[in-house]
Amino acid sequence: MPVPEAEAPLVVVADNLEALAEEASRLVLSYLAGSLGERGKARVILAGGWTPRRTYSLIASGICTGSLPARAIEWYFGDERWVPPTDEHSNEHMARETLLGPIAAPEGTIRSWKPGRGDPVDCARRYGDTLHADLRGENPDILLLGIGPDGHTASLFPGATACLPDGRLVPVAPHVSAHFPAAAIRGGGAPPGWRLSLCPDFLRTSRHVVFLAAGADKAGPLRRAVDGDVGTPAAWIRGMTTHFIVTRDAAAQQEQE
Repeated sequence: MPVPEAEAPLVVVADNLEALAEEASRLVLSYLAGSLGERGKARVILAGGWTPRRTYSLIASGICTGSLPARAIEWYFGDERWVPPTDEHSNEHMARETLLGPIAAPEGTIRSWKPGRGDPVDCARRYGDTLHADLRGENPDILLLGIGPDGHTASLFPGATACLPDGRLVPVAPHVSAHFPAAAIRGGGAPPGWRLSLCPDFLRTSRHVVFLAAGADKAGPLRRAVDGDVGTPAAWIRGMTTHFIVTRDAAAQQEQE
């Protein structure tokens, strides 16, 4: 699939987490409406973690009040912990609670990693196969991401190892693999245990990328991500459009420029 031509990223500063959620949800809903209007469908890759929860609730409200057809939206997860989807720490569990459940998303539109059982590397292979079969050379429409205090995004942690479906072990880097959309992640800066993540080369095929960041501990990594620092995984991902929607404390260093 072609990689969209990237524009310079835009930083939007919100006063607090509620204002961040309002800005982000408006943007995502506009992209959803555009994709549905142009192609009759939309494909969204969701972020995990704590920051997107309120954003997801507002997106759900917008889908319902705007009568957007939930059956025409396919939902994916940029990364996942190695726990069952029913676990409270699961990214899928959070998304179902805040977004997918409230819009009554048909089960066939939700692409679970189905983690927590079997081999994580094989799990990543299966998820990559699902992406290839679903997209058939087309691009994801919307990618939502967060930023960690160490600059990670999805489960692309600095210093971690990506375990690829062909058996190779490679450092997490801007070009982990051009052939595999997903990998199992372990070690380095990653938390103990397995993680699952879409790879940078695949994430960069998304049309619209929206980063969400809140908290003073994100100020340094946010600046490096916006500046394109090669050592910061969040800097590796750009779309046709890229927005960083951040709270004022996270944007502190940006505003000092």
